[in-house]
Formats: sequence, C-alpha cells, structure tokens
Amino acid sequence: MIRRLAAAAAALSVVLIVAGGVVTNTDSGLACPDWPTCFGSAMPRMAGNVAVEHTHRLIATAVGLCTIALVVLTLRRARQGALAAALAGFSLLILGASFWAGRVKHVSDQLPLTAVALVALGYAGFAWAISRAKETDGKLAAAALGVVMFQGLLGGLTVLYRLPTLVLVMHLGTSMIFLCLALLLAVRLADVSARAPAPRGLLWVTAAAVYVQILLGATVRHTGAGLVCVDLPYCRGALWPAGVHPMVHLHMAHRAFAFVVLGLAIWSSMRLWRSESRLVRALAWAGPALVAVQIALGVLTIVTFKDLVPLTAHLLVAALLLADSVALLAVTRRSPVVQPAPAPLGAAA
Repeated sequence: MIRRLAAAAAALSVVLIVAGGVVTNTDSGLACPDWPTCFGSAMPRMAGNVAVEHTHRLIATAVGLCTIALVVLTLRRARQGALAAALAGFSLLILGASFWAGRVKHVSDQLPLTAVALVALGYAGFAWAISRAKETDGKLAAAALGVVMFQGLLGGLTVLYRLPTLVLVMHLGTSMIFLCLALLLAVRLADVSARAPAPRGLLWVTAAAVYVQILLGATVRHTGAGLVCVDLPYCRGALWPAGVHPMVHLHMAHRAFAFVVLGLAIWSSMRLWRSESRLVRALAWAGPALVAVQIALGVLTIVTFKDLVPLTAHLLVAALLLADSVALLAVTRRSPVVQPAPAPLGAAA
C-alpha cells in the first residue's frame, strides 16, 4: 500500500508539473483572481482559462492528500502515531494561517504579519517532527508534505502578487524538489536489488546541473526571454551577441548550459555502461536520450514561436530527466575504494 502510494505521488507530481506548464503557456495564471478559492468558490464554473487554472489546483490537492496518506502510513508503521498527529496539527496551522492571509490580502491588499509568523511556526514544528522520525521513509514523507504545502503557498503568492518572476521560478523549483523526494521514497520502498556501485560524485554533479538548467529555463520562460533569439543555431547573427539586453544573455546561457548537461549525461552513461545492474544501465542511457529530446524540443519551441505542444513537452522532458538522475542516485552506491595489495614479506624497500 505504501509503495503504491509513493509511486502514485511521484506520478501525480509529474502530472502537476505539466498542468502548471499548461497554466503558464495558456496565460491562465490569473484566471482565478483570489486564492485559495476561485471567484470565492471552492468549485467555480469550469470554463476557459478558469478550468485550466482550477484543474491545476485540484491536481495539487490530490498530490497533497496522497502525501498526507504517505506520512500517516509511514509513521504508523514505525509506531509513531503521536508524531503523525503532531504533523497534522502543524499542517492545519500552516494551511489555516495561509488561507486566512490569502483572504485578507485579496480583500485589503495587505498581508497580515501574524499569519506569516504562524506559518513560520508551523514549519519550525515540521523541522522538529522530521528530526524525531525514527525511519528514513518517515523523514522523507514528512519532508515531502512540508515541501508540497510550501509549493501551494508559492502558488497562492503568484496569484496574490500578480505573477512575480522570482516566486514563479521558486514554484517550479519546489515542485521539482517534491518530485525528487517522492521518487526517492518510491524507489526505497520498491523491491530493488542490491544497489550497484557507481561514481556517485559524477551522478550528483549531473543531477545538480539538470536542476540548475530547469531553473534557468523557468527564468527564461517567466521573463519573456524565450523568443529574444529566433535564429538558429545563432542568435542575432552571432554565436553569442555582445552589447545586447541582459535577457539575450539569459537566453544564450540556457542554450549553452544544455550542452554542459548533455556532456555530463554522456559521461555518466559511459561510466555506467558496464554496470552489472540492467536497471542502472537503462537509466544511464536514458539520460543522454532525454537530453537530446529536450534540446530538439527547445529548438521546436523557438521555430514554432512557443507553440503549446513543444513548449509543454519541453517541461515534461525536463521533469523526466531530473527523475532519471535522481533514480540513478537512488539505485546506486559509492564505488568501493580499491586498496593496494600489501608488499610480500622480504621484498626490497
């Protein structure tokens, strides 16, 4: 049951990320002017952009409920029901204060500092609860719940403050962190054979590079820099134009870093292609393939002037690439250090 829930949470998080991309790509982010309700209702008339935005909210609610169930089951398995009850209290404190703040901000355009303090207090309680969990699975589930609620709060701030770029980028970054936590928990709970040795340092660097590239892409998208260069493979007739607006440099940085990620993915796959684990080999070779698809989708996004399908698929493949990198970390272990053989007795110094 817990294993299926963890897998469902990971799968739903990918659906949520794609739904968020559709919200952005269809300019539906402000279709509901208030939060957490939509036009003052928990279930508004689902039509047009309102349907797109509110569907995104409903999927987020499903992810949250799935994560709550994970927390309850993992802590109950560890015989820590009291800790699960404490987390429920902290969650209610965070959500109650957030919903109250959202309502006050929408009506008076003022964010109550008391609500901010209560949210901070709730997250301090979460940190305490995570430290008290006996099992790693319980810690991961509790952390995932804290992250998904924070993701929801950032989603509310995007509406209340009219789509600020920093909050939008943080919103996507947080959703990717939740995906990593849910996937890690799902892999830990699955019947995976003994972890294969691997160059963990290289895998960590690759995963970090993928995450940075995702944040770069989000910044490009939310600053409107996606079409500042429409000629390929050049930009305004140069490999990297000089004396241009900073958004052009941002766009080119995203392009250039894609090849850094490609190089790291190829290097990782070459280091793992002789692994004894068939799963590790499959994940290792999936990385470069996903990066190649991602680059092609980036080109299509520009060529089609940000058509909905390639633009949304670009985000989907980014999530799958990060999931692939995290899964590799989850199913491998550090390569053993080979100790030099001792010199035979009587050997010359």
